[in-house]
Amino acid sequence: MEKIKFLFLLLCFVSCKVTPGKNIFDPNSQTSLGLLLLGVEPIVNMEFSTNRVQPGGTIYVSTNHDFTGRIDGLKLPVSGPGVSPISQIIPRSRYLYEVRMKPSITNGKFSINLKDYYLNESLLVNPENFEFEIDSQPPGLELRTGNGIDISELQSGFLDIVSNEDIVWDGNLSQVTLTGTAKNSLVVSDVIVSSRNIRLLFAGNPNSNGGILTISLLNVKDKASNSHGTMMVPVNVFAFKSGPNLHVARRSCVGIELNDGRRIVLGGRAKKDVLINGNGTLSHAEFYDSVSKQFVSAPEMIYRRQEFDVVKLADGRLFVSGGFGGKVGDPSNGSLTSTEVYDPVTNTWTEGPQLTTPRQLHKMTVLPNGDVLVVGGLSPFKPFQSVAMVELVHITHNPAAMTVETIGDLTDSRGKQTQTLSHSSGKVVIFGGERSDVTGPMPNDFNAYALDSIAVYDINSKTLTNSSAKVYKRFNHFSHELANGEILILGGVNSRFDISQPVLRAQIYNPVTDTIRDHKNLLFGREWGSSFLFPYGKDQLIVAGGLEYRTINGSTFDSIHDTESWSESINRFYMTSRSLNARWEGCDIRYSSAGGGMILGGRIGEILGNTEEYSFE
Repeated sequence: MEKIKFLFLLLCFVSCKVTPGKNIFDPNSQTSLGLLLLGVEPIVNMEFSTNRVQPGGTIYVSTNHDFTGRIDGLKLPVSGPGVSPISQIIPRSRYLYEVRMKPSITNGKFSINLKDYYLNESLLVNPENFEFEIDSQPPGLELRTGNGIDISELQSGFLDIVSNEDIVWDGNLSQVTLTGTAKNSLVVSDVIVSSRNIRLLFAGNPNSNGGILTISLLNVKDKASNSHGTMMVPVNVFAFKSGPNLHVARRSCVGIELNDGRRIVLGGRAKKDVLINGNGTLSHAEFYDSVSKQFVSAPEMIYRRQEFDVVKLADGRLFVSGGFGGKVGDPSNGSLTSTEVYDPVTNTWTEGPQLTTPRQLHKMTVLPNGDVLVVGGLSPFKPFQSVAMVELVHITHNPAAMTVETIGDLTDSRGKQTQTLSHSSGKVVIFGGERSDVTGPMPNDFNAYALDSIAVYDINSKTLTNSSAKVYKRFNHFSHELANGEILILGGVNSRFDISQPVLRAQIYNPVTDTIRDHKNLLFGREWGSSFLFPYGKDQLIVAGGLEYRTINGSTFDSIHDTESWSESINRFYMTSRSLNARWEGCDIRYSSAGGGMILGGRIGEILGNTEEYSFE
């Protein structure tokens, strides 16, 4: 039998024709078939998303081999003198890996020696070596909007690749190669070249699952005719796709991504008549395993919470505060002052300090020194009272040693606001929100209304002031810091009552000059409490889900399937994909390392347990 195998393998090698431009290590080739019959692993192909990366940046590796079952996972041995620039390799699926670089290594050329390492593992790898460069300068060529594009944008008929200097290139189609998991997303039909732009015209239907697309351009030269060799432009093709079901259906939850790549969903409200730890308000937590594409159990919080907030601390731990609920073991619910800390290394929760003021529907911001600013909130029962007190939690390694400092009161108490750390001005800017004042003892004795005021917390002086600028009255909205330091404010509604109307007009605030200006309109009226916003690419946002109010008095609304994107370089909102579910009041996990995210739970009538991803993974 061994002789037969050997003769068959020899025949495969002899009969295999190597055509120009073809890969002799194609896993479908006769060579690989022969190796398979001999009991040898077929050729392992690896495709790298780029050969040039900035310090702390990411290279994605797609492969036809599952390394997740190996004890040491995927290894990329860097040869040559010096320290390896690779800090971490995170599996995003069985066949896609995120390779993170060390921010401390700012330049250098490196080679990954795959052949010698995997030969010891009895694996044949293609390519045998991969060379890449770390360069602190912007990439020579990049997609107009960075490295991300929505799947529906591929239907527009072209992609623009921009250059940071004048280029000379003949635009020959034979010099354009597409690789990666999304290489079937488009077929390039023509190329139009100008001094600083390459436009690829294409045909074909988008790959509905998205994925990694690498556009390789051969023999691009600068104006001095210096060849850049092969320039690789990575494109992350984002799309909505169905995710796994949560173990526990929920709304009013929170989710966040850990530094090690794990994603976790916390707390919330379960379906009617579902009781966990004696209550429908949850302490329950789940990890999303992006490799198995399943949710797995995570350590439960010490307190049951809904309508609370969570932030990731500078050291990677999670800090949770407030909300509506109670300590596990106590069946009663109320507004919470408690805090707790999750340590991903020990996989445990530890109780932290008590806030001075109970609050829910509030916001927290991690400051540059690692402390946490806690702002706003509402009381849980009618008559509703909004919270004015601002508190500062001093973070230490030991949660028991953390302390809370009272900063003072906002001029306008508020909840459901948005706030953004302005790195350029050294301030936390607090936009709008809902103010509610108790006017008497009865449940309906309160006066609630949307705010147009902007409060500013100065990090250095620890003082609160009011900006002279005004937002359109809104709450349950978004704010997002732009690359130039300005802040985009969008979405929200202007009342909780029947007169409620969505705020379509976006605004842009300059924290240095303390001025605000009108921007474009959203295509749909959406609010934070029911919508989801994910950054992707370099300067893009996608807004999904939510409720669109359709009548003058605001009493009729529909949930929204359509999504829209905004780009800093295009400077407008435009229609993109459709989400799979028109849900609202769910929670989301932003994929901070890769862009995009996951939408979890919420409701369409009843509370949901399903999820969907907006991702290229």
